[in-house]
Amino acid sequence: MSTQLITKKAIAYVTNKDELMVFTHADFPEAGVQVPAGTVEESEEPSEAVLREAYEESGVKGVRIIELLGIYQYNMTPYRNEIQERYVYHLELTQSTPSTWQHWEIHPSTSKNPIAFDFYWVKLDGSDLGLAGGQGYFLSKLAHKINNSGSPDNT
Repeated sequence: MSTQLITKKAIAYVTNKDELMVFTHADFPEAGVQVPAGTVEESEEPSEAVLREAYEESGVKGVRIIELLGIYQYNMTPYRNEIQERYVYHLELTQSTPSTWQHWEIHPSTSKNPIAFDFYWVKLDGSDLGLAGGQGYFLSKLAHKINNSGSPDNT
């Protein structure tokens, strides 16, 4: 009987008004559309990890945490014998960015060479936006919160 490793991951839903920051791998487009995410290191909290990962993968420093949207588990089988405990945060952009840009992750966990990511913004429409690897799990919740943020009944 095999047991699966449980790994903590932090996922960043970085928004600018009603748009979400996403990226594709410049050299590996088959990896799909993603948001910044990565492993929570042993010495850090998920909230620290999400800020670190957002910066490492996008190069954008100007973000702040709005809230933890939730935690869920994602089974990585058949790619890895691992269950990911994912902490999904809503981060808000606090500085301007271009509409598209390329950034190289200098310390990627899967390679010794920098990995190029092509970033852009997409409108939140309440769907999972086709994000790879189950990353869109809380996007409908985020879209609902953003679309109702101007409502006087929003609490």
